[in-house]
Amino acid sequence: MPKRKTRAFEYDVCLSFAGKDRQYVRRVADILKSKGVRVFFDEYGQVDMWGKDLYIHLDEIYQNAARFCVLFASKHYAEKVWTNHERQSAQARAIRQHSEYILPAKFDNTEIPGLRPTIGYINLKKVTPGKLAELVIDKVGKRQAQDYFPPQPDLLFKRLKIKSIKSKDIAHTRAYDFFGTLKRMSQDEREVVFQSFINGCPTELPGNVHINVDLLRRITGFAPAKIRRLLSGINSLGLFCKFQEYHGNEIVAVEWHDMSTDNNVGGNATVVADKMIRVAMEGYCAECGMDTLRRLDFSQLATVTKTIEEPT
Repeated sequence: MPKRKTRAFEYDVCLSFAGKDRQYVRRVADILKSKGVRVFFDEYGQVDMWGKDLYIHLDEIYQNAARFCVLFASKHYAEKVWTNHERQSAQARAIRQHSEYILPAKFDNTEIPGLRPTIGYINLKKVTPGKLAELVIDKVGKRQAQDYFPPQPDLLFKRLKIKSIKSKDIAHTRAYDFFGTLKRMSQDEREVVFQSFINGCPTELPGNVHINVDLLRRITGFAPAKIRRLLSGINSLGLFCKFQEYHGNEIVAVEWHDMSTDNNVGGNATVVADKMIRVAMEGYCAECGMDTLRRLDFSQLATVTKTIEEPT
């Protein structure tokens, strides 16, 4: 019997809580983030939520986007409209899934509609934020090995040689946007893009990388016509490719532009894409590195999730 494919989630855990309990929850979220856990905490997603219909957006988050939902029950939680919306979305997922999804953590004994008293919970009167974070990490278990982008890609920042908070925020947004761009591509499109960056000439960075089309043909096994079709069909994703003749050879220059309307983020971000791909492969042989990229596993971008150590 073929092995069932494990579903990949955008978040390892989402946190549902009342605003008056924010101080405790923030400490939990910060610890989880520092340990490489991808956590949905509203303060981390302010830019992403800006301008969106939050009723629809939060329903998607709490019903589909996370592997687990930690529900911080309290008298404040029971009183709020938005927490009830989050709870209903989470409960819809729990009913559909027929397995544990909602992880209750109680500040007091207030009854929460639909949350059965027989469900195992954590008593927060006896548990510190650090201890609860440890329990969540144990519950999440082994990090997923596909569609993974670490919450704090510090090794990418190091390779980009940036230190200021503002520069890191911009680079993080661009890198995560490129990750999203890759997820929207077909496997063949990703293959051509990856090979163009890995085997292309980086001398014209940060503007572009360029590669001989015949070399790309030999590496990918794709006919030149297919390469042109694939690279010409992803302009809508911000991948701009220009074909030209150079000393009798056909060359293609590849650029990635972040399509964000934010002037600080949008524009040519080819250098971020290039460093992101190269750091993700570090420590692997060529074959294993490509397998990692094909899975969209970018755990190598962060110290806490890095699995391959550099030789000493």
